[in-house]
Amino acid sequence: MSRHFSRRPSDRNRLYVRHSAASDTGAWSVEYDVDWDGVDVALARSQPEILDQLRASALVESFHPVHLGRLLPVVADDVDATTVVALEMYEGFKHFHALRRYLEVVGHAPEITDAELVAIRRRAPCQPLPSEEVVPTLVLSEHLASHYFRKMALRVREPVLRALLRTMAADEVRHAQGAFDLVAARVRADRSLVPVVLEAARRFHHFGDEAVADVPVAESGDGLAIRSFARRIERLCGVRFVDHLRASLPR
Repeated sequence: MSRHFSRRPSDRNRLYVRHSAASDTGAWSVEYDVDWDGVDVALARSQPEILDQLRASALVESFHPVHLGRLLPVVADDVDATTVVALEMYEGFKHFHALRRYLEVVGHAPEITDAELVAIRRRAPCQPLPSEEVVPTLVLSEHLASHYFRKMALRVREPVLRALLRTMAADEVRHAQGAFDLVAARVRADRSLVPVVLEAARRFHHFGDEAVADVPVAESGDGLAIRSFARRIERLCGVRFVDHLRASLPR
């Protein structure tokens, strides 16, 4: 006889439980859920600029084990944080695997090699982050990545790639929400972190600049992405982000 276990109501409200459930709901397989045999190679090759961007994107996604690996030791005493970070690390690297496989299927050159990935990692510091960098690192999250993959999907002609990018965009929405939830919990516990969050948002830069010379963008100065990022920061801090930017200008 099978036994059914029900979670306590308090368990269902745990952040790590909610994010684990969301990851399960959105789970997909590189091997079985992407129509590799249906890729239109000629159509894909008709947009070489897209393939070049995807190559850079794959290298950025491959950097998650280093980027997030530096964070894990610092949040080891936070079950919610370690779960959210581990899920993002796994799903982000899955994005790399899917993008590299797509580029291999369509024969895009130069191919991505393991030696190239190792060379990128050797250039980067791998020691754990200072504790004061935890909140800024979480603020500089995957928020823009969901906009990037969604906008790229609108430009892509090849149907298999378009579907893959939309799936990855949905993953990035979860990743951004996870980081937002972790920062929100810290801000609720310590309001002195509000200026830290605002300053981290003002100094936003993409971790991908450690992996590639030019982090790919789908749309230069994406107003929608920037506005939604600002609104998220304002909800988190209870402060208008534009007011913080004005106060930061030299007098």
